[in-house]
Amino acid sequence: MSEEMDQELVFGEMAAEAAESFGKGSQEGVKFAIRNCQDAFGCVSVSHQKQIAEAFGLDEKIVKAILRFMPSVKESPVEFEIVCCTGSRCAKNGSIEVIQAVRSMTGIDFNETTADGRIRLRSQNCFKQCKHGPNLMINGQYHHHMNKENAQKILEKILKQP
Repeated sequence: MSEEMDQELVFGEMAAEAAESFGKGSQEGVKFAIRNCQDAFGCVSVSHQKQIAEAFGLDEKIVKAILRFMPSVKESPVEFEIVCCTGSRCAKNGSIEVIQAVRSMTGIDFNETTADGRIRLRSQNCFKQCKHGPNLMINGQYHHHMNKENAQKILEKILKQP
């Protein structure tokens, strides 16, 4: 059995123990399991989300919804996870140009990862940071009042890093 499969089994057991401790359906327990997974693996992959959902007897959509409110959690082990707000208020303030700049400079679309595996691009309907929009989030850190030029400057720095 590979080391990766061993780790997955161990995490499955950890999730089951958390569910037993917190109780089936416990959102606090789900958050605990998500944080443990992030600490152990550097991300909470789709397979981890499925294990957490099974352990707590929840639909995977509920685990994914809880993840949306934990901005520092990554869904993939990439160096940079860029999340663009696609909410209507950010759109009214120009987020479409920001999103187009991000897509253009990275060469990827939402839910894709660059060929070198360094950057993953995601979208989120709203960060609840509307008064500061348009908003980007990079590795859990908000970047407010974004425009095309500011987004390009940030991405240039990221893309230049080895």
